[in-house]
This record gives sequence, C-alpha cells and structure tokens, in this order.
Amino acid sequence: MAYGATITYTPRLIDGRRHLHVAVAETELAAASEHELADLGKHLPSGLWKLVRYKLVETSGDAATYAPVWGVATNPTSGTIAYLGGIAAAASHDSTNTGAGWVGKGLTLYCRSVPNAGTNNITTVHYYFREGWD
Repeated sequence: MAYGATITYTPRLIDGRRHLHVAVAETELAAASEHELADLGKHLPSGLWKLVRYKLVETSGDAATYAPVWGVATNPTSGTIAYLGGIAAAASHDSTNTGAGWVGKGLTLYCRSVPNAGTNNITTVHYYFREGWD
C-alpha cells in the first residue's frame, strides 16, 4: 500500500474568534510522507493563524520516535521550514506542545511526521489553530 492521509477540519467559534481543529489519520507513514493542510484559508480566511497545540498519537508501526517538520512549501527544507519539532517517544501520545504557539501566514501548510523507522506506521495527528497573531 501507499501512504494515505485522511484530513478532517472542524471549525469552531469561541468568544468571537475562529479556532480550527485538524485531525489527520495517516497510514503507511514513512519519513518522507507528507500531508498538505490546504484548507487553512477556507477556515481561517485572514491567512494569519497561530498553531497553539500539536499532538501525534501512534496506533501501530515500527517507529519509536517522531520529529515533525512543517513548511510553507512541499518537502520543507532550509528556507521553507516553518517548524521543526523535537524528537519524542511515539508512546508518549503527545510528541510536542508548541507552548506559546507558532504563528504563521498563509493558506497552506505542508507537514511531515518523520518517524525514525518503518513504512508501516499508523498515526493520528491533531493540530489546534487559532486565527490571528496572538
């Protein structure tokens, strides 16, 4: 089988401000597997957003750790990298918390979970966005 990503967008309005939960179910995940969050602009139309939390839950696979990377272009490298996550144990079910948050501008984000081993990994990734800079 080949890599697959099923993406679900769940918008919410909290205290008059747009929030967005994005869940990505990944199968046959390998280090170079990439999903594209292309509908950010549909749900956060200003194009200004803050990623306030990121969570990766591993269901199965050979990976012991994950080191997520997100970018503003496909295959994020050097100048197109927006965020490099710390390496965390897959069993922790919470691979990184961006703490104060990561602020971005744009309507699309390219994301790789980057497992340390295998091509058989199955995960669910959760992104929690809030519209605006702060």
